[in-house]
Amino acid sequence: MSHFMSFSFQNVGLVLRKLIGSVDEILPSLPQSSRTEIEGTQKLLSKDLADLISKMRLTQQNAVTSLSEECKKQMLTASHALAVDAKNLLDSVDQARVRANLAKVEAE
Repeated sequence: MSHFMSFSFQNVGLVLRKLIGSVDEILPSLPQSSRTEIEGTQKLLSKDLADLISKMRLTQQNAVTSLSEECKKQMLTASHALAVDAKNLLDSVDQARVRANLAKVEAE
């Protein structure tokens, strides 16, 4: 399980770094008010990623103890928070692009 969790975490970390890199590329073209909101969302994402790392380590350390199930629940909760943060970041960028008339809108 330890190998699986570290492999999964590496994938999550790579995807999040790619997401943040993509956001950083578009930030200069957005209004300052949007940049401030997006940067705040990025900071929250980073904080919750650190929390997930902490919960994963705790889960690994307690894999064969009576705390195992509680640690897994905490890890899942942290994972959910991180997923919500990533969605909020994407939504913030999309909304900022629309407000700045940078979004490509498909005709219905």
